[in-house]
Amino acid sequence: MTELTSQEIREKINNGDKFLLDFYAVWCGPCRVFMKILSDSEELLNVPVYTYNVDTDRKFTQEFNVRSIPTVKLFDGGKVVNSGSGVMNINQLQSFVS
Repeated sequence: MTELTSQEIREKINNGDKFLLDFYAVWCGPCRVFMKILSDSEELLNVPVYTYNVDTDRKFTQEFNVRSIPTVKLFDGGKVVNSGSGVMNINQLQSFVS
């Protein structure tokens, strides 16, 4: 998993890349649990997984309607094609990205 800046995320969206983005905060306990699950299951998901710290730029976070964390968004073709919040297990993540 790689942490991206808002500019890097915009570039990936504009390129139409398919990727999973985890919005998190370092002070969030469930975010740390979920990040471990994401890290352990990244290879099984067959989609790049990136992270974004919501405390970096709150306006950017608000653009994507992130109201709770952890929140994951699946991007494809320049738009959000799936969105969810809370900790998910590997089976839920695999369904989420397929």
